[in-house]
Amino acid sequence: MSGEPERVANSAQAALLLDVGLRPLLDLLIQRPRSVGEVAQSLGVSVQRAHYLVGKLERVGVAEVVEVCPRAGRAVKRYRVLSRWFIPYEATGAETLEAFLDGQILPRVERFTHLSVGRFRELDDRWGFWLERGEKGSMLSIGTPRRKGYALFGGDEPFLLNIGGLRLTREQAGELKRRLLDVMEEFQTRDSPENPTYTFALMLVRGEVE
Repeated sequence: MSGEPERVANSAQAALLLDVGLRPLLDLLIQRPRSVGEVAQSLGVSVQRAHYLVGKLERVGVAEVVEVCPRAGRAVKRYRVLSRWFIPYEATGAETLEAFLDGQILPRVERFTHLSVGRFRELDDRWGFWLERGEKGSMLSIGTPRRKGYALFGGDEPFLLNIGGLRLTREQAGELKRRLLDVMEEFQTRDSPENPTYTFALMLVRGEVE
């Protein structure tokens, strides 16, 4: 945990801090100070675009200049984002707490769906749903007429798209959570920038999602 004091976001700051499209930029500047040129190179955008994005953050006080390095012709500024922010629900403009969470979760779910469909199309042109009898009622699953979906989801391909329900005690559900987090922590130690990125999501809540 950083020793820096936390900053409480106002409405203008909250809008940028929670903007999914700005997350790559925030990730850069919250780690260490960077110049506009460094931002442009890291994000793969033009210097003009990087200057515009960093300027948006600076104007509302999310980013600040922490270094000015002399250079022939023009000094180079380096910007950073404070490493600890509290963003009050009330500052987001969301009418309900559900809308507040939706604003962060749904864009990521849409992106996850887009990536999943891309993998589907690599495998087959025809997709649909299989409705079948399961152990405790009906079971709906995504697949192809030749059942290639079953190989995709159940085989060794690193792809998983599943929503299920379990009847557990509170203690058992807590154990499930701990095991999932342990697995996630184990594989985070193997994270390497040379490897392709895989997106995962862990969700666990009491109640039924049909």
